[in-house]
Parts: sequence; structure tokens; C-alpha cells
Amino acid sequence: MECFDLSGKIALVSGCSQGLGYACVLTLARAGADIFGVSIGDDSHLKQEVEACGRRYHSMVANLTTPGVIDQVVKECMAIYGGIDILLNFAGIVRKSPTLEVSAESYDAVMDINTKACFFLSQAVIKVMLQKGHGGKIINASSVLSQRFGNDFLPFIASKGAIEAITKALANEYGEHDIQVNAISFGYMTTGTSLQMNENGTYDHSILAQIPAKRWGCYKDVDGLLLLLASSASNYMNGCIIPIDGGFSIH
Repeated sequence: MECFDLSGKIALVSGCSQGLGYACVLTLARAGADIFGVSIGDDSHLKQEVEACGRRYHSMVANLTTPGVIDQVVKECMAIYGGIDILLNFAGIVRKSPTLEVSAESYDAVMDINTKACFFLSQAVIKVMLQKGHGGKIINASSVLSQRFGNDFLPFIASKGAIEAITKALANEYGEHDIQVNAISFGYMTTGTSLQMNENGTYDHSILAQIPAKRWGCYKDVDGLLLLLASSASNYMNGCIIPIDGGFSIH
């Protein structure tokens, strides 16, 4: 369907060098988008895969918590492509620790990358979208743990709750400018952050009893919703927090 075609679109993706960010870059590229990736890891293989799809890929190694770096990211993307149509805020970290043992340093680290970087990158991109006057799409990464709390993840839970509030607030403020801001609430996935991982490196399979699908999610489960939210097919969807969790959030 033409409404899912991203040909000619420019997507800026944070957290692209691994996990769901990596997989989602390829989904966007296969749909026709050119990519500007931001990560702290090696993305050379991703560049090869995107270019194999016939799309352009440029990137910047950057820690989004460094003062001034977000403006540099957007400035470089604009210099190369001249615009930004889609933003994926997928950079994120997890610090698992008993609540009474969470340090201020650990709490700040999670909030800085998961929430603060998401807001200020969105702010910078919205300025570009308003300047260009063509609207745009912002897709944030949340988690089902923001609604169904899990022990030992309090900073992560707080950061994702804030992401959902930011998503709705930006959607409310800029919807009239044809900018749609939505979030995907990820469940227990095998791609990217594995919230079901035990300290010994194995999965806690007792969680599966709480998932109606009785399996973990993977990157292929994200493709359809991602293309919907990134394309014109979702032009009347704004401020939505949509779970991909196999039904975990039903309860």
C-alpha cells in the first residue's frame, strides 16, 4: 500500500547500533527511508545492510547525555539530508537493582539517557519539522513495566513513565502542526533489552505464564506497528501508547 511507503523520507534513529534500534532501522530502510543513525557502538555492518537496500546511511557516534551533542547531531543530519521526517528515540539503558540499593548515580544515568535525551532530541527535531512545515513522526520507546511494575527496575520504570507523559504532552502541543508523537510500549523481547534476564544470564520463564501469547517478542513483531507509526497511514494517530507484548498488559 502506498500509504506505508517511506520513499524520500529521512529518519533519525538513536540507539541504532544494536537491538531493536538496529532492527527498526532496517525496517525503515526497506520501506524506502534514508537513515541518519546515532549510537555509541560500531554501526558499520548496519551501514552495509542499509546500503544493500538501496538507501543512504550516515551516522554519528555520540553520547546523547553530553552537553551540546544533540544540537550537533541535528545540525549534521540537516547538513547531509536537509530535513528530518521521522525520529525514533530508541536509545536507552537499564540498571537492575533492588529499590533500596539504587544509587543517585545509577538513577541519574537511566533518567539522563532514557528520558532527558529523548525530550531534548525531540525538541530539536520538532524545531526542524516546524521550520520545514511538512509535519513529521516521532516514535518513542516505552515499556510495559511502566504500567505493570516489576521489582528491581525502579529507575527504568520511572524513566518510561516519563516517556509516556512526554509523548502525550508533545502530541497535544504539536498535533495541529501535523506532527504525530506516539510510543511503542515494548514487552519482554528477545531483541534488545531483555528484562526477563536473570543474574545468571538465563531467562525467567515463569514470566511466560503472564503472557497470553506464551512466548517472548522479537524484532519481527515490531515491523508492522513501526511502519504504521512512521508512515502517512497513521496521520490521525497521535499521543498513543501502543503495547507490543503478547497480551501481557491485559491483566
